[in-house]
Amino acid sequence: MKTRPAAWAGQFYPDDPHELERTVQEYLTLSHLNPHEGKVIGLFVPHAGYIYSGKTAAAGYRQLGGSSYTTVVVMAPSHTAYIDGVSIFDGDFYETPLGLLPVDKSAAAKLAGADKNLKLGEIGHMARGGRAEHALEVQLPFLQMTLTEFQLLPLVFQDFTWTNCQRLGHALASHLDPETTLFVASSDLYHGRSYDACVRSDQVTLASIENDSAEQFCQRAQSGGAMACGAGPITVLKILAELWNAQGPRVIARTNSAKETGEMHDYVVGYAAGIIVQQEKST
Repeated sequence: MKTRPAAWAGQFYPDDPHELERTVQEYLTLSHLNPHEGKVIGLFVPHAGYIYSGKTAAAGYRQLGGSSYTTVVVMAPSHTAYIDGVSIFDGDFYETPLGLLPVDKSAAAKLAGADKNLKLGEIGHMARGGRAEHALEVQLPFLQMTLTEFQLLPLVFQDFTWTNCQRLGHALASHLDPETTLFVASSDLYHGRSYDACVRSDQVTLASIENDSAEQFCQRAQSGGAMACGAGPITVLKILAELWNAQGPRVIARTNSAKETGEMHDYVVGYAAGIIVQQEKST
């Protein structure tokens, strides 16, 4: 059995399972259920340390509202490893202090067979001579605390061009069912040294996420007009919404590290959470 061990427990989030459970539950309890008709099929949520972005991430996961899914696709950016195309984890489990999450190996194989640009492997997942990726891992305790009996499909990539995002989006749409699948895009927003610039930049980025087409958002992010380190995963989420005629993305929470820490003149990172909802079919 091949397991991707928890690499950031004790740094980005608590490593003690009881403390981690209490922390995530507290964030979820503080969050509110936003009114929406239909089932949430997509989230975009931040991936910083929980003390910075945990409350915002919880606001997204709170919207799952007792829904059930057989597969959860988590799409994350690669901050360090070079990836050609998209890396689909080829192992059996992802681990957190709350336990092992089984990988949906059948879905992984189907996805890899759909497009040669989507490749089974451990690049971007396991640490090999470098830093393990945190952007996917930090989402998992939230999933473990809000859902039961699901399998994980972990995807990591760094090529955020329209071509790469489009190929992944169409492969996901062709081989996974929105009735039984949740798609999670992991992304922070502005990175820089100005609180005011963070507020302005995040406003532009979030407006583009909500109002622009998937291709328009992708091109805006590529040109620097929108700032999101997970622009690729968000683009794919928007592609799926368009293909399935779903509602959203709709922003439900936003903040930044300065607001959370009170350090207004230090390095600032923006965070937001949003949902995509599949409207119930009329009978």
